[in-house]
Amino acid sequence: MKKMITFCLVSLIAILAVSCGKNGEIKQPEPISEQQAMIKERLAAYAKVEFNDKNTDLSGLTSREKKLLKVLRDAGVLADGIFWKQSCPDAITVRDSLAKFDTDEAREYLNYVKINYGPYDVIYDEARFVGKGPEVRPIVGGFYPTDMTKDEFEKFVTDNPKLKTALEDQYTIVIRDGDGLKAVPYSLYYPEIGELAAKLDQAAGLCDNPSLKNYLTLRAEGLRTNNYLQSDLAWMDLKDNNIDIVIGPIENYEDEMFGYKTAFECVIMVKDPEASKELQDFKANMDYFQCNLPTDGDYKNDKLGGGNIIQVVNAVYFGGKCKKGTKTIAAALPNDPRVAEAKGRKLSMYKNHMEAKFNQIVKPIGEELLDAKWAKYVDAKAFTGFVTLHEVSHALGPKYVNGSKIEVRKALKQFYSPIEECKADILSLYNHKLLRDKKYYNNEYIKKTIATYLPGLYRSIRFGTGAHCISNYIQLNYLQTTGAIKVVKGKFVINESIFFDKVAELAKIILDIEAKGDIKAAGDLIAKYGQQTGEIETNIELLKKIPRDIDTYYKF
Repeated sequence: MKKMITFCLVSLIAILAVSCGKNGEIKQPEPISEQQAMIKERLAAYAKVEFNDKNTDLSGLTSREKKLLKVLRDAGVLADGIFWKQSCPDAITVRDSLAKFDTDEAREYLNYVKINYGPYDVIYDEARFVGKGPEVRPIVGGFYPTDMTKDEFEKFVTDNPKLKTALEDQYTIVIRDGDGLKAVPYSLYYPEIGELAAKLDQAAGLCDNPSLKNYLTLRAEGLRTNNYLQSDLAWMDLKDNNIDIVIGPIENYEDEMFGYKTAFECVIMVKDPEASKELQDFKANMDYFQCNLPTDGDYKNDKLGGGNIIQVVNAVYFGGKCKKGTKTIAAALPNDPRVAEAKGRKLSMYKNHMEAKFNQIVKPIGEELLDAKWAKYVDAKAFTGFVTLHEVSHALGPKYVNGSKIEVRKALKQFYSPIEECKADILSLYNHKLLRDKKYYNNEYIKKTIATYLPGLYRSIRFGTGAHCISNYIQLNYLQTTGAIKVVKGKFVINESIFFDKVAELAKIILDIEAKGDIKAAGDLIAKYGQQTGEIETNIELLKKIPRDIDTYYKF
């Protein structure tokens, strides 16, 4: 459905009315519109960061591998184009309409639309900032009919049980079919997929590494057949490769109605083998983390460590879901529990993203919000370590409900993503305690971890919406309510004597929700703790001069 966009702009023709002096000198511009001033301010909240071969080490790549990067980037652009269709119903219409205007004002709006992949602001509660349409991003995204309700979908599935699997499948689009609903596989719905698969075949032809060649070939086949299992398994078998890539339908955050559907993205990575070596101790301790989870459950006996991979990489291309609004700094994939059971998961840490975010965002937040005796402990290595153990912790805990074959993701539906993100964060903290108990970390480093954790919470809270934001509301509000974190004379201090006890309490609540697939308890927890308070709002205002995130560009 395409509609003519009526822009909420004071003017798309004249940006500024100016009075001029001699030789055309601008003496006094008239005040710009309030709406345009708002967009300027919001654009400024994203610190522009360009990654290129001057600040990212590609010296380990052969000339042939550098050619491979270019072909993979072409594939990434195609995946990015598919995501524009999934982000929201009118994302492309708004983007292309703005692109027709040759004014500075229109370009500013267009730049902000590109950051948000549509006219809805990721940071500001997904509220519309340009164009005519729904005031808030439709929860159906681009995956269901815009006028479909949750009750309608669930009733149709109940009345047509043979269609349930296809309609709930993570790789289908739901459309209207007469008076009913119909599932269409991504492979048939998106015309770009044929070209995308062909690009991956072309990239495979440039591969000298057999495992990467095999993965790209299988990924192309997965795109064509709508079946990604074999390529996910092959991705876990990559060996001795300098280049890695995540491409295709990956995360389910964009489906805010059910959390069933996955969105396209592409991350192209160049590995940093030296930095990766430092993280292998985390992998060696995964079974230790699992069997010492602060709760009961048979899943604590699951063995996890063997197949899991931890790698440090530099991102050389981002496109699609991972680039929308706030940028990802790490990922634990694949999400398919069948792959996790068979091979484990791969934890990728985006080194160049982490460094940029710590320097421009996390450290300044700590200086503003923490008491001086805690602010001095905010530390770049602790930030990296926390994020790494966050990704490790996604692999921990139950994968299925009470030993059944019902995935936790499907049982918790729209609440799964914030609950899962909360689990990963809170277990990252708890696992730091476990490593201190083993004398791997000393008390000084743990101080750095918990001091860096708090500004890290505000880093994500300032994203405004989404799973990570809700997850961090839960953590901050719970730990404050229980006294683990306090405000003294307007600054945060941490009550070390009970901090990890309260971390364990929250971890148990989250793990029990997942193990039981208790959607009511998940909703109740979010309703009680997963909300912005007046204090949080005040603190966010204090941080307004600090960038909320980075706007990344990749020129290789």
